[in-house]
Amino acid sequence: MTSQEHNSSFKMENEKDGKLDPIYWLVEGIPLPSFRFNKEEWEKHIDDLRNMELRHDDILLCTYPKTGTHWLWEVTSMLLQGKAEYETRRKEQLMVDFVDVDMVAAMASPRILNTHLPFSMLPWQQIRDKRVKVLHVYRNPKDTVVSFYFMQKNLFNTFVEFSEFFQRFLDGKVNYGAYFSYLRQFHDFTQENPNIPILSISFEDMKRSPSDKVKQIAEFLEVPASQQLCEEIAEACSFQNMKKQDEKKAIPEFTKSKNIPHRKMNMYRKGEVGDWKNYLTVAMSEQMDAVVEKELKDLPYVIQYS
Repeated sequence: MTSQEHNSSFKMENEKDGKLDPIYWLVEGIPLPSFRFNKEEWEKHIDDLRNMELRHDDILLCTYPKTGTHWLWEVTSMLLQGKAEYETRRKEQLMVDFVDVDMVAAMASPRILNTHLPFSMLPWQQIRDKRVKVLHVYRNPKDTVVSFYFMQKNLFNTFVEFSEFFQRFLDGKVNYGAYFSYLRQFHDFTQENPNIPILSISFEDMKRSPSDKVKQIAEFLEVPASQQLCEEIAEACSFQNMKKQDEKKAIPEFTKSKNIPHRKMNMYRKGEVGDWKNYLTVAMSEQMDAVVEKELKDLPYVIQYS
């Protein structure tokens, strides 16, 4: 273990200009975002989450950052409404990493909760015992690392070069830790708890056949959805339409008390499959291929790069 891993936070310095990059707090071995002001605040929040009361009709969206969370959240919301109308709230207002447990408890049912946290930091026994429906979306890691990099660069005034962020991504020294560890723990949890209703879909499949994926989610949630409604939702949730809609959404007042640049909460960039080819060198691509082969070869995820 390196000396850095013993610290309660990562303070990453850009060697080029000496400026500090964003700090993340190291909690139970996982780097967590700096929108909570210190490690102790995160530890208390994780403890609160583990003891949070879930409801039988809760829906939990479990995703790694930049893999399609916003799309999944909007689709799920529209299906529960039974119409292709956008949710007036931002996804972050129902993100259990972000909002305090008392705010989650005050939300009306059915709640569509979303998180990037591993199951070990969630009320997993209630998820199991109450058979809470879990939706999961995953994305090829090459596009994920590119999208993740530009989100971080957009949120903070200074950030590292892409080549350095790429290596941190592989090393798990980014918000929420290693993508491959996240996928493995998700798979292991589902294998250990086969009674939990879980649907896992890929970002690439939902881009390729959006109305089919909307229909699949509707069937999983056991909500009525005609073919016409599925097509309307797929169109409303196209990347460009969601990006335009997101620009109209107000920044929630409560985010201003968090340690984030709330004025820059636009999470949409391109939403494409294969954009990684514009940023990864041949050496980077081959390095990622080797890591994927090592880390995911025995898991059922179908990784699609185009």
